[in-house]
Amino acid sequence: MPTKYNVRHPGVRVWCGNEWGWSSSLLVWISWWSPGLIRIETPTVFHRTVWTVDQAVELRDVLTTAVRVGGESR
Repeated sequence: MPTKYNVRHPGVRVWCGNEWGWSSSLLVWISWWSPGLIRIETPTVFHRTVWTVDQAVELRDVLTTAVRVGGESR
């Protein structure tokens, strides 16, 4: 698993599953125009996502990177 993620646009896609067992993903990114905001694009607001432990670890690492990068621009 990569230890560093490029969360600047176009961002990092983090894979998960939805409640029906289909493959889904979130997109985590920071825009050059609003570097203090972390954007998370979800597959839908109506369905829950499910995460394996490994997928959750990757999501945590991506979000940690996004928080660090977003904080650098303040």
